Amino acid sequence: MKPEELRRSEYAVNKWKLLLIFLIMATFAAGSVWLGFYPPKDKDPRLGWLLGSLGAMLFGLIALLLLRGLISSGPGLVMSTEGIRLPYFPGQLLPWSAIRSFDRVQGKNIDNIILHLDPIFAGTLRRRGLLALLPEWLIGSRAKVGIALRFLQGNPNSIANEFLELSSKAREAERQADALEGPVADEVEEVPRLTLNGLGHPVFTYLLIAVLVAIYVGEISFGVDPPAAGSPSTQTLVVLGGTFFPRMTAYGEWWRLFTAPLMHGGLTHLGFNCVSLWIAGRLFERLIGWRWFAGIFFASALGGSLASVWINDPHIVGVGASGGIVGLFAAVVAASFRFRSTPIADSLRIGAAQILIPSLLPILSAAKEDESIDYAAHFGGALTGAALSLLLLAFWPRQRPSPRFGAAGVAFGAVFIMIATASLRPIINSRQLFLYDPLDHYFAGNYHLSAVGFSAKATIDPKNAPYYNLWHFFAQTREGNARAQAELRMAGGWMDHAAWPYPVYQLFLGELKPEDVMARAADSNQRCEAVFYTGEWYLLGGNTKQARRNFQSAFSSCPTTFLEYEGAKGELKNLGAQ
Repeated sequence: MKPEELRRSEYAVNKWKLLLIFLIMATFAAGSVWLGFYPPKDKDPRLGWLLGSLGAMLFGLIALLLLRGLISSGPGLVMSTEGIRLPYFPGQLLPWSAIRSFDRVQGKNIDNIILHLDPIFAGTLRRRGLLALLPEWLIGSRAKVGIALRFLQGNPNSIANEFLELSSKAREAERQADALEGPVADEVEEVPRLTLNGLGHPVFTYLLIAVLVAIYVGEISFGVDPPAAGSPSTQTLVVLGGTFFPRMTAYGEWWRLFTAPLMHGGLTHLGFNCVSLWIAGRLFERLIGWRWFAGIFFASALGGSLASVWINDPHIVGVGASGGIVGLFAAVVAASFRFRSTPIADSLRIGAAQILIPSLLPILSAAKEDESIDYAAHFGGALTGAALSLLLLAFWPRQRPSPRFGAAGVAFGAVFIMIATASLRPIINSRQLFLYDPLDHYFAGNYHLSAVGFSAKATIDPKNAPYYNLWHFFAQTREGNARAQAELRMAGGWMDHAAWPYPVYQLFLGELKPEDVMARAADSNQRCEAVFYTGEWYLLGGNTKQARRNFQSAFSSCPTTFLEYEGAKGELKNLGAQ
């Protein structure tokens, strides 16, 4: 072997330049976060939140990509007589024969060599780490690769000249070899058969599991009341984004369809879903690629949320990634028909059946203790996943190792994540309103905040909702909201009309008189409540003298733990000030 055949050159990354750009991108990302939380006072805060979220994601992503280069100890470029090695594809050689052409692009601040690779060879390249999770439309096709000469330690012209020299020698050696062998008949390239172990590790699955665990830690850390045995309370799940039909319809909080699938109701719930997701990733992500795996998961999660809200009782709180996971296993079964003549088909069906069948048959998955299983979400996710997988098969050419239109799956997943991220703002507001007593807002004259707070308490605490709805009515009336009585009538429609405190509702709806309400109070507690609420009726009607007498009576007769006791105390204080 001649000495020049062993030629090899390595060029390290210029980390000072890389660090400078990293700091700039990190500063922009931090500024975008600041813009989201503190938008200009003369601008729509929703626009500031949207632009801030987009900027934080974009600049933060670039910073993460640069950080990888900063902490890496490997060279930025390796050139030899065999080919070149780049950090984008670690451990993989780009032979000179795979480079169809190349260009050098120079400008004021750029100096790059652009490689145009053979498409078939480019399809065999595999990115690693964060780059493997990003779509090609964002970071560029594998068939078109750039070498940034300005980020390498060395003279850009010298590096480019060496690249040109090695490329010319490799092409000349290839021409000489072809001349010696003579013409050969074209061979039909055999498409490699796909195996379950052929596409690397299910990186997206691992990332998704980490995100679900992190969100659950957030549920425990930021709950509105202490967790019980490591599980968030129902109130916490509602406040932090679980599906809850009354709030979704009354306040248009449809973003809950996107946040609920990322939450969990307990450690057992989280653990089972993480294990199931890991199994799904081993079976499916390596088979169809992370792009469509992500798309099917998020679409199935949304389908499961819709089915849960549509089928279940309106007052059920829904959380969990089960819809998305069951959708993945249904997609596995559908995708197995592509490989029905190979051993892969049996592996796919057996693996999927281990999770799918128990998830769809209640008799095999009975709820334990106080937990309940959302079979509606399971069926919705399964239908969505199977339908998407069958559609995917129609656009999956036999000669391709992965389905086409992967960017569509990435785009849907990106929209899902963006909506869930943008939902943090209303979730934070809801949590603050819940933690701050709306009664304090009421007697401070902040009637709008008080109305919102009592509405939140009514949806979170169904047992005491009739009383919170009454206070919501009082706050709206004091605020001058024209819909106050209509919303009180709507809230009363959900109640048992034969039960207390529906007579109080009838008082404010003009259907009963104060003496009628008193006559329907069955015990001392209900009588004290009747005295207080008839006092509110007198006060709203302008009869402050009779209202004061009622409030004094309620203050002396109601238990100190009652909302009416605190209400009478506050009203007497306000009347005394007047």
